[in-house]
Amino acid sequence: MKKIKYFGRKIAALLSASALLLTAAGCGGATANQNKTDDPNEQVTLKWIFVGPGEQRDSQKVWDKFNEELANYLPNTTVEFQCVTSADYAEKWKLASASQENIDIVWHGWMIPYVSEVKKGSYMELDELMDRVAPEIKEEIPGKYLDKSRVDGKLYSIPCMQEMVSYVSSLDIPIDIYEKYKDKINAEELANFFSSKETMDQECWDKIEEIIEMLKAGGDLTRGVYGFASHVEKGYEWVTNPYKIKAAGDDYTVTNLYRTPEYETFINVYSDWFKKGYIRQDALTAENVGTEDYDLKGGANYLVGQGYMPTQYEIESKAAAGSTAYVKIPFDNWHYIPYAAASTNTAISINSENPERAMKLIALMNTEKGKELYNLLVYGIEGEHYNKVNDNEIQPIGYTSQPTSDSPYGQYDWAIGNTFNGYEIYQEDKGLTLQNSFIQSVNDAAADSKLRGFTLDTDPIKMELTQVQAVMGEYTKSLNSGAASDPQGLYSEFVEKLKAAGDDKIVEEIQRQIDEWRAGSGQ
Repeated sequence: MKKIKYFGRKIAALLSASALLLTAAGCGGATANQNKTDDPNEQVTLKWIFVGPGEQRDSQKVWDKFNEELANYLPNTTVEFQCVTSADYAEKWKLASASQENIDIVWHGWMIPYVSEVKKGSYMELDELMDRVAPEIKEEIPGKYLDKSRVDGKLYSIPCMQEMVSYVSSLDIPIDIYEKYKDKINAEELANFFSSKETMDQECWDKIEEIIEMLKAGGDLTRGVYGFASHVEKGYEWVTNPYKIKAAGDDYTVTNLYRTPEYETFINVYSDWFKKGYIRQDALTAENVGTEDYDLKGGANYLVGQGYMPTQYEIESKAAAGSTAYVKIPFDNWHYIPYAAASTNTAISINSENPERAMKLIALMNTEKGKELYNLLVYGIEGEHYNKVNDNEIQPIGYTSQPTSDSPYGQYDWAIGNTFNGYEIYQEDKGLTLQNSFIQSVNDAAADSKLRGFTLDTDPIKMELTQVQAVMGEYTKSLNSGAASDPQGLYSEFVEKLKAAGDDKIVEEIQRQIDEWRAGSGQ
């Protein structure tokens, strides 16, 4: 198989007259703000809302220091920060947006549908603004990443750079079990076998079962296997869950993952495994069971090439925390850049009164020029909130990897800007996936998505999508556990319910949009 390398606004007719007036007023003001020319001598206060651990003991101290230093980059500019926890962020932004609160810079993440927010008119279009006042962004963030933030060809946010690639499924073996059987498990050979397969076919499951049988014969399959259902996605790229196309090659045929041969194969394999005792018999009813409670599991491996073995530091730190480190054997050896919006982005609110100044600040958080400011906002003040180990690495004070509300200070680096301009947290024997240079190299080597530049309009199939999700909720738990007494019968019933919910209409509409996009873009 040849492998390539690697969202017209509609206003609801039932809106009340008052809401229509409010929308019209907001759009008029937004257009004026968007075209406003920034006077650098005017004192401006920017309001920035982002996700994080919440306000901490030294938050205001660091933010005051940030504004002091910002004067050296953007004179006459101060920033009013609002850090909101991930549990509260979606609701906070919903209220702020509905009230047309004067916010300038907005973090956008996975808990808020990106295309819907853009089509609702929440964010400013950024192309002209960026080209005029912050062209340096395009010099440091390649187009294949910026394009993830485009809707109908227009840019509405700046993706926060981190690992930007597709995840790769993996076979995860606890380190203690691997050590016992390592003479019989050739990790590299297995990885090469899995990567030679376009999708998860019967032979892939047979390879995994060979290991399961070995553990069972050796008395080491006591807690069973877990978490392989999502790995049916191998070889497919999401368009919108559960609809996908083949990730590689020239086939753009849209399909529901649950109606693919790969999924049907999986449910029969899992049913067989359940009957053989490989899967815990209380799989459908067990509560509070985590991945550490299993002898073999399917995992997510975002960075191919990280090596199959965990570092000694990871082994020891996991053991100290009462868990275990895993040897990861990836099911594939390539990445692509998914077409869908990144999970973390920075946008400018449509209600911003100072979009030019906001764009300049966003540029500082995403380019080499502003790296010292970025590190100050993320990690705080040297000697008080972190200590330097060397020019690139630090040891935070009050946390070891991710700051919490109880930390003196610290923000999520991936919510502020370009993580590659930030310090790395020091760790003895640090794994490759924690090293910026390695993550960048994986990003750089990844292929473009076949759907780069495509925007899916779900409005014509909104009702059907909701109905399909409801059917999935009714059937997939049982099918994915292996515990169904008649998996083939249940699966046939599942497919008929999907069809009744509008599955064929969804596939037809998504296919129509992709075909039209391809015809217009020359794909």
